[in-house]
Amino acid sequence: MTADKSIEEIAQEYIPQIKFLEEAGSFAVFLSDRFGHYYYVTEYVTEDIEAPQELNIEKLVHPDDLEVVRRIDKKVWEFLDTLPEEEKLAYKYIYELRVLEKGKYIRMIYQTRLLAFEDDNFLAMGMIDLAPEQSANTSVRFQIKNCLTDEIVPFAIESATDALLTPREREIFALAKEGMFSKEISEKLNISIHTVNRHRQNILEKLQVDNIIEAIRS
Repeated sequence: MTADKSIEEIAQEYIPQIKFLEEAGSFAVFLSDRFGHYYYVTEYVTEDIEAPQELNIEKLVHPDDLEVVRRIDKKVWEFLDTLPEEEKLAYKYIYELRVLEKGKYIRMIYQTRLLAFEDDNFLAMGMIDLAPEQSANTSVRFQIKNCLTDEIVPFAIESATDALLTPREREIFALAKEGMFSKEISEKLNISIHTVNRHRQNILEKLQVDNIIEAIRS
């Protein structure tokens, strides 16, 4: 829905509801617009910065996960472009990814929903909470949910080899697909066999397979 009021006016109207929601759970909540202006951020999130406007969530996301998230976001906007404006407000976007907290990466669930549109701007509400699963090598997870019907919209992130693996993992995976063993890969890339095997194990975990043959077929 295109807003009759300004995004800032709508944000101020939502803030009391956001505070009530915040008190009901242990998650962090924020309101922001398309251009990264924050109208409200849970207080403890901004303890180490002078103003909420200095918050940049992208800087806290693990670099490997951020690459995947950007690809997801591109497809999300392609999906939104197919919907009438009223329907765009019905969906919630749920990410599970690694976020930096107190010097280490932990898995968080990040949910966002659009609340209003105004010309080329929008207001969005986000919630961030600790993920129940804390495996370091689990790939980014994502789903779109219709908040009115509880329907989960089918959404393919991309092929696992392109979107879920780091550049080094993709390089090793490509050589493994050529039939090269760990020793040969280590010599070609000038890295240790231990490093190659660690990357291979990460590949198996991210693609959720038991061996490299299954990974190639996935």
